[in-house]
Amino acid sequence: MAICAQSCSLFCFVSIQTVLIFSLSAPGTNGFLFPQHYTMQYWAGRIEQEIDRVVRLVSGVQQIKGIYNEKRNQFEIKKNSPKELVEKVALDIEKLLAKKRKALERLSRAAEVFQRANAWKDNIKENEIEYYDAKADSEYADEFDGEEGAQMKSTSQQLQLTFVDDPNFKNQVNYSSTAVQIPTDIYKGSAVILNELNWTAALEEVFIQNRNEDPSLLWQVFGSATGVTRYYPATPWKPPNKIDLYDVRRRPW
Repeated sequence: MAICAQSCSLFCFVSIQTVLIFSLSAPGTNGFLFPQHYTMQYWAGRIEQEIDRVVRLVSGVQQIKGIYNEKRNQFEIKKNSPKELVEKVALDIEKLLAKKRKALERLSRAAEVFQRANAWKDNIKENEIEYYDAKADSEYADEFDGEEGAQMKSTSQQLQLTFVDDPNFKNQVNYSSTAVQIPTDIYKGSAVILNELNWTAALEEVFIQNRNEDPSLLWQVFGSATGVTRYYPATPWKPPNKIDLYDVRRRPW
């Protein structure tokens, strides 16, 4: 705000001087003569002084000099090569993207292998699949109250997790498990969904391996054509809107 205020004061000052000059020299102003040479020099000097004062105030150059003089033993002046700096930044970015690409390729290959190796089960039951339903907490809290809600939650949510705060994710997460999000309009107990949950569980180890090799990784997500979303690390699902319309199949990926 200080910078804005000072900039505005500078602009107003220069504008006033300019208007004054043109008003004195405009045609038809018989009551005034064009300013003398020394008057113009005086105005130019005043403008120069005002600009210098404002720039010094806004830039904080005096404060910077004071900090440097006070702690000059902690500073070291080096001559940098712009070309070398750009090359170093480009190399760092290349290494960073290479790690991310490697993690994505590993996950993609593993998903293809696990899906081909999976044996389809026609009579698979919901209680045979253990997974963390990321939406269970909010769904049963909204639909049921008290003991009824707690009972429904305990029978439907197979896996119970504990979470810890993580500043990198700005959320509560669990690093030992993945979480599953299934769109609201899909029946979780269908054979298609249960088989999908069955084989995608193996992706959990790949997620963990990716994070061990690259701790800078944040969310890792797998979305299937059936609508199942499995992501790591696990965290309770927070829908973007009050009514959860999220469906991985409709994402612009």
